[in-house]
This record gives sequence, C-alpha cells and structure tokens, in this order.
Amino acid sequence: MTRKEPFEQPLVRFDGRVAVVTGACGNIGTAICKMLSEHGVKVAATDLSESALADSFKAMPSVRTYRMDVTDADNVKATVEDILADFGKIDILVNNAGVWIHRDEKAPRRIEDIPVTEWKRVFAVNVEGTLHCLQAVLPHMAANEYGRIINLGSIAGEVGLPGRADYSACKAAVIGLTRTLAMENAKRGITVNCVSPGWINRKEDGGVQPCDGTWIGWSGDATDIARAVVFLASDSAWYITGVDVPVDGGRILGPHNCDM
Repeated sequence: MTRKEPFEQPLVRFDGRVAVVTGACGNIGTAICKMLSEHGVKVAATDLSESALADSFKAMPSVRTYRMDVTDADNVKATVEDILADFGKIDILVNNAGVWIHRDEKAPRRIEDIPVTEWKRVFAVNVEGTLHCLQAVLPHMAANEYGRIINLGSIAGEVGLPGRADYSACKAAVIGLTRTLAMENAKRGITVNCVSPGWINRKEDGGVQPCDGTWIGWSGDATDIARAVVFLASDSAWYITGVDVPVDGGRILGPHNCDM
C-alpha cells in the first residue's frame, strides 16, 4: 500500500490475508476470530484445549483450529509450521493468549504475598508465550515483507492495578515489547500494535452493562476489543505502529469523580 492510493477504499480492507489468533477459546479470542472471518480473513485459531476449540468453533467452519501451548516454544514452532503448510503464509498474528490468577477481590494481595509460582505462571503465558509466538512467526512475515501483529495488553499495564502486581507487570512488559518491536520491524513492512482492554464483561451472556468505573458509564464487551483488533490488522492501518489502544470507556483517564 502507498499513500497515493485513493481514500475512497473501504475503511477496513483485507486482501486474502491469513491470521493466527492465540487464546482463541476465550470470549475475546472467539470474538476476534469471528470478526476476522466475517471480513474474509482465513483464520487459524489456536488454544491449549482441543475440546474447547471444537466447542468454540463448531459453528464457524471457515475457522481452522490448532492445539498450541504458548508456553512451549517447540510446540509453538511446530504449530506455526503446520499452519504455514495449510495456508502458505501468515499475515496477521494476534497474541491474545493470557491468564489471570483468580483471587478473592475482598482480600487483594500485596506483592510480598504473591506466591512465586503464581508470578511465574502469569509471566510464562502472558510474556514468554507472546515471545514464543513472535519468534516463530516474525521470520515468515519478514520474508514476505508484510505483517500485522496485535498484542493484547491491559490498562493495568499502563496505570497499575493494586493487588495485581503480577498482572500489571506482565502487561506493562507486553506494551513495552510492542513499542520496541514496532521500531525494529518498521522497515520490514510489519506493524506492531497493542490493544488494552479495560472494564470488559467477560461473562457468557456477553453484552455491555452499566459501570460506574468508566467515564462512558458502561462496560465494554468482547466485540469492542475485536473491532479494534480487526482495524489494526487491516491494510487500512498501514500507517499505525507502536501504539497501545485502550478500549476502556475512558477508564484510563482516571476515576470517574465528576458529572459534567
């Protein structure tokens, strides 16, 4: 794409693209796969559980599924090779796989009380898992001189989250990694961006809900994240790289403490 192309083109454009989405069975991952597929992208959905993949995508025959453990570098590399054998290329990588250690919200843990095993687990999936996927996919994108990489961060990585030092730290690492990779790969035709969810309804019933914690006054849902990812993955976003896009109803601006 060049700047000389007419602006009358559709806002979101894909030209025979192939996408890999990790953590595809969560509600955000499934929404991303669905929306990419609806825009004509060929989607390889990956997750740790084969049964969960079968359940999540039984109604989406256009999406091909692959079991992949992002914490296992060898498994990631082998799965990427399988995807390349099936599709011939990878144009888009969405690093969505992640974990959140469930804790009693009424008894948040200070950093000195977080077990090292929990800290290591969060970083193994959220940071090292992202690294493994990047190292497996980037050489193929570089060879084709084209790539769209979207990492999933969190506003916790931008502003912090008391009681969640492990999660905040790992998402800050993902955001920093995004910016660095954008600089390293800009001349190779590869853009690297981040989407950071805020208050997102992750329940099975989905939908938005009233929420005093955002300036808009509502929570978001998985489709709100998917829309941002799909735009950044499109050809139309060729001039955007190294950014973190908060999708949070304005929560990152600070506490909602006035009504104007």
